[in-house]
Amino acid sequence: KNYGNELNFVMVPTLLIAVTAYAASEMFNEVFGMSISTILQCFVADEEMFEGDERFAPSSLAGTIDSTQQGTKKKKKVVPDGGN
Repeated sequence: KNYGNELNFVMVPTLLIAVTAYAASEMFNEVFGMSISTILQCFVADEEMFEGDERFAPSSLAGTIDSTQQGTKKKKKVVPDGGN
C-alpha cells in the first residue's frame, strides 16, 4: 500500500508549527523592544551632551517625545478617596 498521502497525526505538526511561530514572534518582539529602548537612550544622551544645533537627533523625534510628555502630564491620576 502507498501511504504517502495520509497524515495520521494532525496535531503533532500543528503544535510544532505553533511553537515555532510563537518562538519566532517572541524573538522579534525582544529585538524590536531593545531597538526602541536603545533609540530612546541615545536620544536622552544626545540631549544631555549637546545643546541646540549640535544635537544629532532629528527635530521630528524631539517633537514626538515632547508631545508624548505633554500628553502624559495632562492626564491626571484619579485616586479614590475611600468614601471619606
